[in-house]
Amino acid sequence: MDDNILIKAYISGDYSAFVTLYKRHKGGVYRYVKRQLNDPSKVDDVFQEIWAKVVNRIDTFNHTSSFTTWLYAIARNNLIDEVRHMRVVEKAIDTEASTEQTASVSSIHTPNMLLSTENKKKAIEHCINQLPLHQKDCFLLKEESGLTAPEISKIVNAGVEATKSRLRSAYKNLRQCLQVKLEIDDGASDLEQGA
Repeated sequence: MDDNILIKAYISGDYSAFVTLYKRHKGGVYRYVKRQLNDPSKVDDVFQEIWAKVVNRIDTFNHTSSFTTWLYAIARNNLIDEVRHMRVVEKAIDTEASTEQTASVSSIHTPNMLLSTENKKKAIEHCINQLPLHQKDCFLLKEESGLTAPEISKIVNAGVEATKSRLRSAYKNLRQCLQVKLEIDDGASDLEQGA
């Protein structure tokens, strides 16, 4: 069912429509929040605040943009408020997820393969954290929600071409950073193995 139909059904009193809407979007919003906050203990609180705002404001949704765009605008504004409140300038990706993923890897992988995978995850986290805030924001909105450049531009209050430019720069900067970071990590791994 289309998001707009679900919203109308929920406003009309069909609470199961909201459950469907929530299930459809919760994963992407949660990952977006998790990757933007430096304090993992705040993620669940901010995530709940976002959905509380959605519930309280859903009757103001005007259907001129997609629900996804509207939802991520609320999420982004809530994150900005949280960052201002915490006076956090630096943003980092929660490493707990990569630790959990590494722990669940099958035991058939060799220690060297696991180390290589973990190094790549850390390199990606590091490089995303090195992006300027405006590039990181656009990158995460695209990667976590699959939003288009025009949809992202509405959320970040920038022109479509500026948003596309930020995305191009983000991908370019990530590629360059990863090349450098992975070469350094590979060199360090080689040294550790030789010791």
